[in-house]
Amino acid sequence: MLLLHSALWAPNAYAKWFLSKDIYTVAHQKLLEGNTRESFDAMVQAWQQSPNRDEQTNLNELLQLAITEDCGHSLNATNLPEWITKLVIQREMVQNQTQVLPRLSINGIAKKNVTKIEFTRWPDQAVIAGIPKMDEGNVFSIDAKRLENATSEGLYQLNIQVEGHPEGFKTWVILTQPQSKQRIGWINSKTWRIERNGIPDRVCPAPILSMNVYDLNDTSWTPLWTENVDGKLPTTLPKIDLPEGRYWLSVGIIESRWQGDISVLDIQRITRPVDYPGI
Repeated sequence: MLLLHSALWAPNAYAKWFLSKDIYTVAHQKLLEGNTRESFDAMVQAWQQSPNRDEQTNLNELLQLAITEDCGHSLNATNLPEWITKLVIQREMVQNQTQVLPRLSINGIAKKNVTKIEFTRWPDQAVIAGIPKMDEGNVFSIDAKRLENATSEGLYQLNIQVEGHPEGFKTWVILTQPQSKQRIGWINSKTWRIERNGIPDRVCPAPILSMNVYDLNDTSWTPLWTENVDGKLPTTLPKIDLPEGRYWLSVGIIESRWQGDISVLDIQRITRPVDYPGI
């Protein structure tokens, strides 16, 4: 993979290597030639051919490599329609004191009323299908229901329908392999540990630490206090102004990339009840 990475900066140097015409070879060759979008299109076709485990690993590594060019902005030539100003796919693992809960959500901002969202793993496994919630700020969101495992790597189709545009918006999405190791964990009710995740990817935003405190009795789960920090990530809460009582503390690491105009977030979050002023 190191050789493959260096070849990105010499587009035609290794083109003669590729004598085979299978779609996996095409995906590699296009990336080496600097044609990231054509490589992505070939990856889509490769996932449609039911790759075996070795081929899936190869495709996942190839996608990871393509992301290092510009954090994924060049992966897809399909622009968002004028009626969507923001679109986010959010994959999350939430660890409380007894279990780990996988989550997947799609959210964004639309100028029109979004009537339906479908997110389907190729060829026909529905992951999300339904009517999203919309608030007065034109923010829409929908969550996957009853996930048993983290949403796996592979090919998905996103379909968004809105009023007044019967054609809707459809695009292919390729997700990377979810992280196998939990990078963040509790030390005690006041502090947590954060493990390094290899060499930082300089083309993507630095990871963000999201901290939220909730009222245990508030079923709307509106945070009483929230703060996002990048750069040097803290491992304890700052001093906050809250009355004495019992609260729910949520701390998460957010890593972000792009697929064209679509933001893709991977989040690891830990949660637990805490006593204040104990925190």
